[in-house]
Amino acid sequence: MNLTLRQMRAFSVVARSASFTLAARQLHLTQSAVSMLVQQLEDELGVKLFDRARNAVTLTEAGQQLLPLARRMLDDLRQIEEGAGDLRSLKSGVLRVVAPQLMACTWVAGVLARFEQAHPQVGLRIVDGSADDIVGTVRRGDAELGIGPERATGEDVTRSFLMHVPMRLVCAATHALAGREAVQWRELQGERWVVYSGDFSRYVQERLHAHDASLSMQTATEVRYLTTALALVGAGLGVAMVPDYARSFAANFGIRFLALRAPTLNREFFVYQRRSLALSPAAQAFAQMLRAQA
Repeated sequence: MNLTLRQMRAFSVVARSASFTLAARQLHLTQSAVSMLVQQLEDELGVKLFDRARNAVTLTEAGQQLLPLARRMLDDLRQIEEGAGDLRSLKSGVLRVVAPQLMACTWVAGVLARFEQAHPQVGLRIVDGSADDIVGTVRRGDAELGIGPERATGEDVTRSFLMHVPMRLVCAATHALAGREAVQWRELQGERWVVYSGDFSRYVQERLHAHDASLSMQTATEVRYLTTALALVGAGLGVAMVPDYARSFAANFGIRFLALRAPTLNREFFVYQRRSLALSPAAQAFAQMLRAQA
């Protein structure tokens, strides 16, 4: 069968008004167009829906039985249209975002708060993990948008630049360098390091060697999460290099943030999404807000 919504609407309105003429006015069509739509529907169904008299139009037995089904289908369509309208206007929907754990509870949390104030009817689902988890989470569809530092994406995930984040040296409040505002890399040759991402450590080593082949990081401890690295630094197990947005946790872990010099390092952060998949209205609005706040 090749039933159309126009046919169903014509059937429903004619049944309600008991008149092809009145139905045509309500549908903004000619009477002949409404009659043709009903006739096409009857031909497709193989049953007669109306008894047409000179001054009256009444439903046949088949028409009476099929009318509730037609109206239910039209009501479902109306709900689909209203639902799509709510999604477009951000009166409903869900925003699914993944970000590194510490970034999620600092900078991203602030942007999410502004988004929630602007669109309180949109649900929020936040996945917080390590920076190395971002691309995989987006690839699996567990999040529509990912926010994080540079990572290889493969063919099914794409990224767009978001912002530069300054990298800082973190040491314990009791460390000999704790009273300094800045430190040069050459002064850190004897330090032991706490690292929290293999990709990030390789990136740092490459940058250091490009600046001065004698510079390097002597790894003491490897962890998965940045918060663990901050705790270990505060306990005196080494120093670490962390993004500036972690500064708000300095008092919690008893640590100090110092600027790094010669070379100064900034990390590029990106927005990740599945390639060739259109973003939902909520994700589009949030991505725009992210770039406005970066």
